[in-house]
Amino acid sequence: MKTDDLIRRSIFIITEYYKNNLEPFFESISDDILWLGPAERQQMQGRENLIQAWAAEKHSLTFTMGDIKALCVSPHSRVKEILLHYDIYTHFPNGNTELHDQRLHYTWRENRAKTAAGWESRSEIVMLHISNLWKYDSRDFIYPVHYETVARLIEKPEHFVTVKASDQSIRRIASNHILYIETIKRSAKLRMHTESDTITINGTMPEFERSYPGLFLRIHAGYLLNPAHVRKICRFFVTLSDGTQLPVPEKKYTQIKKLLLEESL
Repeated sequence: MKTDDLIRRSIFIITEYYKNNLEPFFESISDDILWLGPAERQQMQGRENLIQAWAAEKHSLTFTMGDIKALCVSPHSRVKEILLHYDIYTHFPNGNTELHDQRLHYTWRENRAKTAAGWESRSEIVMLHISNLWKYDSRDFIYPVHYETVARLIEKPEHFVTVKASDQSIRRIASNHILYIETIKRSAKLRMHTESDTITINGTMPEFERSYPGLFLRIHAGYLLNPAHVRKICRFFVTLSDGTQLPVPEKKYTQIKKLLLEESL
C-alpha cells in the first residue's frame, strides 16, 4: 500500500471509530495486535481479545473529530509508522463536552497471506498506541465514561478540508479554522493561513476550489478567504478576524461586497 493511501486509511479508521463504527478498525488489525489505550494501565493484546472487549463495552458517549495532522515514518520497507495528532470532542450524556488533544501511533506491517487466488499482500496494524492519557477511573474499561468534565460551550466543526503539506504530512483541517488561502507565485503550491498556523500545501487555486466548492470566496486572483472571518470591507480591502488585510480589485469590489453581505445574513 502506498504511503498516502495508508495515511488516508489510518485517518478513515479513526474517524469511523469515533462514529462508533468499529468494523474498519477490526478489519485492519493483525492477530497479534498490541493495543495501548488512552487511560493509564490500558493494554490488550490479540485481535480476538480486542473484539471481545469492545463487544462487552457499553456507553452513551458520542464523539466529534476535529483537526488531524498525519505523518509517516518508514523504518523498514515492510513497516510504516503512521502518527496522527488530532482534536477529539467527547460528548457526555449530561450535555457536557470535553475537547481533548490526542496522539495516535499506528505500526503497519506488510504481510503475505495465502488465499484461493494465490499469495496476496496485506497491510495490517500490529501496534496501536494512544497517548495523552486520560485520568484513570476504576469504573471504566475502554471509554472514559466517568471522566469528570466541566460543562463548556464548544463550537463543533462541520466541514473539513484534507490537504498534503510541503513537509509530506497530510492535514485534515476544520474549514472554520481557516482564515484565507493565497497562491505562491511560480509554483503549484498554496499557502493556507489558519487561526494557529501557516501551512504550505500542494496544489493550485482552481484545484482547491473544485475540491471544496462553496466553502470559500475568491476575492482576487491570488486569494481565497473564509467569509466567516471577514470583519470589515472597505475600498478596496477586506479585514479579517486576525487583523490581516487582503486586497479586492476595484472591478470586483461591488460584487464581493454584495456576496459578503449575503453571507452575513
